[in-house]
Amino acid sequence: MEIRASKRFTVFIIILSVCAVTFAFVNSLMPAEVSQGESGGVLAFIVQTLEALGIQAELTDHLIRKTAHFTEFAVIGMLFEVCAYCFYRPKPRKFLPQVLLAGLLTALTDETLQLYADKRSGMIADVWLDFSGVVMGAVLITLLLTIYIKRKYKGIKAEE
Repeated sequence: MEIRASKRFTVFIIILSVCAVTFAFVNSLMPAEVSQGESGGVLAFIVQTLEALGIQAELTDHLIRKTAHFTEFAVIGMLFEVCAYCFYRPKPRKFLPQVLLAGLLTALTDETLQLYADKRSGMIADVWLDFSGVVMGAVLITLLLTIYIKRKYKGIKAEE
């Protein structure tokens, strides 16, 4: 018996993936002033939240920006891997190399777009940071899907 993702779920994941990549690309095309303003707002919010919880933290705009990039691309890696699961199951790890390649190309494109934004620059170090987020997200989802599939098949085999 095959475990199948519904067509609605598959379409939803594809749309969510496109939205996540579009979000990354749009942010990369923002001029430096706008991007720094947004990062500054996020930094202020996080500092205020931590202080309200009684936590003192030495956070910088640089740390917030790098953490946001890593997290953003971890989500993209997760979504790409779930897309692979939707199209090829029950072995989502079969397409992990293709998922990672798609994530690397997305990271390269993202940094290349920054070359065209006012006072921004694409950096190789950021490609590696973004790609490491993709790897972490895709591997995490692969592990979770593998556990899910093994449990699901175990239940199916027990019923037969």
